[in-house]
Amino acid sequence: MKIIFNFRSLFLLGLCASLAILGSAYFLEYGFNYIPCPLCLLQRYALWGILVLFGIGFLYPGKNLSRLFICSGLISFSVLGILLASRHLWLQHLPPGAIASCGADLERLLQFKPFLEVFKEVFMNAEECARIDFTFLGLSLSLWSLLAFIGFAVFSSLILILQIKRRI
Repeated sequence: MKIIFNFRSLFLLGLCASLAILGSAYFLEYGFNYIPCPLCLLQRYALWGILVLFGIGFLYPGKNLSRLFICSGLISFSVLGILLASRHLWLQHLPPGAIASCGADLERLLQFKPFLEVFKEVFMNAEECARIDFTFLGLSLSLWSLLAFIGFAVFSSLILILQIKRRI
């Protein structure tokens, strides 16, 4: 039995995976009242970027150049997610009081400061991100996020390689 994967079916798989992860994040937030920290929200924005690009690739597969652009964007958002999740995981393993607080929630900061300044402030000084509020199968959500972003990076890289070799 021969299984045929094409560009659209691979992107549908990625779209479903990103929807499932994003849906579970919102379910934890609104179903169980787990308030996401600023780094969690930045990781969610990276996941939204991945979701949108998988959606574009599925709905409009395009030709060679657009496929390369979409795969490059997916890898970029995945690497951003890996950086954010790694920082989050590192903060969770620091001793209490080792990090300064950023002072306000992410939405408040974005109202008064440019995005890159907020990104730097949250990335460097996010004391509330050091707490582990929820674990699943013994792993923190930041570790699950890291694994998901690594998976998206590998999956997107494989799609890019297949596209360059003209296999899909």
